[in-house]
Amino acid sequence: MVVNRIGVGVSKETDPDVAIAEVLLSAVKKAKLPQVNWVLVFFTPDHFIHAGRLHELIREQTNCECIAGCSGVGVISGEREISSGPGLVLMAGHTPELHLLALAKYQELEHSAGVTQQLRETLESFGDENLLFFFFPDVYQHQPHNFINMFNFLKNHPSVFGAGSCNDGNQETSIQFGPNIVTLNGAGGLALAGVPEFRAGVTQSCATLDEPMFVTEIKDNLILSLDGKPALEVFTEVAKEFEFPNMEVAAQQLLLSFPLDPEQPIFTGEGALARNVTGIDVTSQGITTSQIVHQGGVVSFAYRSNKTAEDDLRAMLTRLKNQNEKIPTFGVYFNCSSRGEALYGRPNVDTQIIREMLGQFPLIGFFGSYELAQMPQGVQLYTYTGVLVLVYL
Repeated sequence: MVVNRIGVGVSKETDPDVAIAEVLLSAVKKAKLPQVNWVLVFFTPDHFIHAGRLHELIREQTNCECIAGCSGVGVISGEREISSGPGLVLMAGHTPELHLLALAKYQELEHSAGVTQQLRETLESFGDENLLFFFFPDVYQHQPHNFINMFNFLKNHPSVFGAGSCNDGNQETSIQFGPNIVTLNGAGGLALAGVPEFRAGVTQSCATLDEPMFVTEIKDNLILSLDGKPALEVFTEVAKEFEFPNMEVAAQQLLLSFPLDPEQPIFTGEGALARNVTGIDVTSQGITTSQIVHQGGVVSFAYRSNKTAEDDLRAMLTRLKNQNEKIPTFGVYFNCSSRGEALYGRPNVDTQIIREMLGQFPLIGFFGSYELAQMPQGVQLYTYTGVLVLVYL
C-alpha cells in the first residue's frame, strides 16, 4: 500500500542556509518523508537577493528536481501568516503514484516564443487529462487574461488555481522557481496528474449592498446608467450612506460585484467577481471599471470589511466541508495581499479559522496581487479574495 506523506516548514530567518535548514527539518525529517518527489516553495522579497542560493540548497538537500514556487508579498503556512519581514515556506511531498510537472518560463529574447506559448506547449506535451495545476505568473510584465484565454482552450483541460507573483511594491520584479531555473518576471507552476479528489473554494472580502441592478446603458468602457439612473448618481448615493470623506476614498472602499451567472446571480464566494471603480466621468455621469461590462448585465455594489471577509470565509469552509468531511492530505491557499493582517488588524485570522473548521493538515500559500480559480465557466480572475485548494490522496 502506497503511503503518501506531506510536510511543511516555515522560517523567518534571513540567512538562506539557516532558513532552508529550518524548513527542511520540519518538511522532510520530522514529516518522515522517505523520498521527496516534489517541492513547493514561497518566499518574501527579503529573500530576493539570494533566491539562487535558496534554489541550489533545495536541490542539493532534497535530491529533488521537481521544484516550483515564487515570490509574494507574504507567505502562509498552516500555523502562521508572515506578511512583513523575511518569510519562507516550503512544502515537500512523497506521492509516488502522482505524475508531476514543475515549470518556470520566461521570454529569453524579444522574438523568441512568449511565455503563454511556452506554457501551452509544455502543458499539452505533458499529456495527462484533468491536471491540477498550481500557477503563479508575474504580475508586472504579463496580462492575466492572456494566460486565462490559453488555459480555457487547452486540450487536456487543466484545473488551474493560483495567484499573481509579486513583491512588496518597492520594485516591479517577481521571481519564479522551476526544476533547474530561477526566473525574473516569468511564470511558474506545479502540475499534479492522478489526484483522485480535490476541492476548491473562493472567499470574498466584501458583501453586496441592497438589490442587484441592471446595466441599462453603456458607451465604450463607461457604465452610463444602472436601473435607468445615471451610474455616477447611484454611486454617489451609496457612498453617502457610508459618509466617506471624499469620492477617492469611496472608490477604494466600494467595489462593483459581477456575478458569473447573470441568470442566477450569486454574490458570495466563487460566484462573483469584485472590481474597483477605476474612474468617474462627470460630463456623462458615468463610471468605469476594469471588468468588461455588457448592457443588460447584472451588477451590485459591495463593501469590504474584516467582518464581511470573516463571515464569507466561514461560509466557504462550510461548503467545502459539506463536500468532503475528511481531513485533506494537504492544501494550498492563495490569498490577496489586501487581506491578512492588513484587513483584519491582527495576524493569522484566515489560517486559524481554516484549522478550526477543517482540522490540522499541511497547508502552504502566499499573498499575491490577484487570484485565479477554475470555475465551470472557465478560469476566472479574482481580486480581494482567498482561493483554497484541498487535495485528498
